[in-house]
Amino acid sequence: MGTVDVYAGPQKKDTASRASLEKETMHMGRIRPFVSLQSKILRFTVLLVCIPILLIGLFSYWKSSEIVEQKVSASDLNAVTQVGLNIQFMTDYVHDTSLFLIQSDEVRRFLLSGTQSQDNIAKEQAVMERFFLHLINMKDFIHSIYLRGENGMTFSTSPEAVGLDGLMLDEVKRLRGKPLWFVQRRGGHETLSFIREIRDVNNVGRRLGMVQINIDLPYVRDLMKQQRIGTQDNYYLLNEERLVLASTGDAHVYSRLPAALDYDNEAEGGHGYYTVAMGGQRYLVTYAGMGKSGWQIVHAVPLNEVLQENSAIPQLMLLAMVISFVLCVITALLFSRRIIRPIRQLRSMMLKVERGQFQGRVEIGSNDEITQLGRSFNRMNERLHQMIKLVYEAELKKKEAELKAFQAQINPHFLYNTLDTIYWMSRMEKAYDTAQLVEALSKLFRLSLNSGKELTTVRDEVNHVTNYMIIQRKRYEELIDFALEVDEEDTLNGMTVKLILQPFVENAIVHGIEKLGEPGTIRVRIFRRDEQLVFRIEDTGTGVDIAEMERLMRESGGNNRGFAIKNVNDRIQLNYGQEYGVSFMNRKEGGTIAEIIQPWRYGEGKPA
Repeated sequence: MGTVDVYAGPQKKDTASRASLEKETMHMGRIRPFVSLQSKILRFTVLLVCIPILLIGLFSYWKSSEIVEQKVSASDLNAVTQVGLNIQFMTDYVHDTSLFLIQSDEVRRFLLSGTQSQDNIAKEQAVMERFFLHLINMKDFIHSIYLRGENGMTFSTSPEAVGLDGLMLDEVKRLRGKPLWFVQRRGGHETLSFIREIRDVNNVGRRLGMVQINIDLPYVRDLMKQQRIGTQDNYYLLNEERLVLASTGDAHVYSRLPAALDYDNEAEGGHGYYTVAMGGQRYLVTYAGMGKSGWQIVHAVPLNEVLQENSAIPQLMLLAMVISFVLCVITALLFSRRIIRPIRQLRSMMLKVERGQFQGRVEIGSNDEITQLGRSFNRMNERLHQMIKLVYEAELKKKEAELKAFQAQINPHFLYNTLDTIYWMSRMEKAYDTAQLVEALSKLFRLSLNSGKELTTVRDEVNHVTNYMIIQRKRYEELIDFALEVDEEDTLNGMTVKLILQPFVENAIVHGIEKLGEPGTIRVRIFRRDEQLVFRIEDTGTGVDIAEMERLMRESGGNNRGFAIKNVNDRIQLNYGQEYGVSFMNRKEGGTIAEIIQPWRYGEGKPA
């Protein structure tokens, strides 16, 4: 048997329904792609819920980051202000100490002791040493004190405190008692020095000398370093001219701040903060003024360092936003599935009905509109099944009535007796071929009528088609090679619908082999497959148009060829169900294979 190229049977594939659905979606000359209802619900939920959550989350994240940045900036401003207050305390202390020294009788006597004896001068120096050492020991940040009189008398608590050039002395004299701050390096040590002129309190027009008080500059740097947040931030101490006096970084003394860190001059003397971009990073710059001196403390720190310890809140909000988004999508997916599941059940049942399977029902365990739709569909399906069955039965009864009317026109007994007479006359005249034809025709009529019964045995159906072929062979002689096979003897005892093989054998002769114009073969095989009984009629003719045969079996009218095939298919389905019936396929080598499939029934039509 050759390979099958095309198959068309009573059960259509689901792809046919999908194809019809796609065909129905054509609109205005273009095909609209299929989009599931679940996808639409999911998209709508994402747009309605997830996007607002996303926007609110992003806004909250931005706002929380802004609040955290403001709080951190305010905290850093407090730290910078505290550093400024500490340094201001030192400068105020130095200033107050200078006033104390100016008003001190011991200092005045020392600066006026140039005309005294050496012993008195030594005594005065001893007094000054005890006095100054006491002042130095009171505060750790005081490095040294240097005293110089107009009388040539000098005193210093440390050799590193000695040394002023002429320009510096001229500047001190020009200020006429006002203080002067400057940075100096002596003996490898840096100090923030305070110097002012000393005048006689009894005669302010008389200059007695000058006093220099030195603050340990490393002490000031350490004070600023203690407030550092990370490894990349720096503090800067600026004078009234905005020149660097001290820093925790590598800024040189009397240099200017980097241009990116410099702030508006209108803010000088005040306090605040701002952000700038420098070196590929964003910096938080905080500044605080130091009273009337005009000095300022500036702190520059990368934002990523200052926000590192406070980034938990924005991160938690971002995590909550992501979790909310994921939960929203999952909830939308589960919700859409719950809604779509009964709709899909209903759709699946509709596809079955479209294929002609009316036995199932839609069971939806809910109490909404979809449940009402399912119940209405079940009622419609039952009524449709009943109406189709009534139409089939009415059509079949009509055909049976036509057949019986035709049969009633012939008196069976008269026909049998006449054929029997012709048979014996032929034998008496030794016309054996004629006798054989008459005998075959007599048996053919008897089996066709079958005493008015619709069902017959496989054995009688085999005898019927065999007698039919005896007659046809006489007509076509050697043009037709006919073979009939039954898989086992017990199959002949099965029950089937009468007159189902002869229309297909006739169809193979008239529309297959006869059109071919050369000898052909018709092979009938009857076999059992699982719980089915299969009649296979195979010929080597010209083949058939599968689509045409399907159309003939669907339509109620048609020519004799279509009527006979459709009649067999209708009677099989009426007796055994819509899942059984007739199917066609074409042989690769040429010709047609027709199969009649029904359930296996034994004896009086009962299951085996």
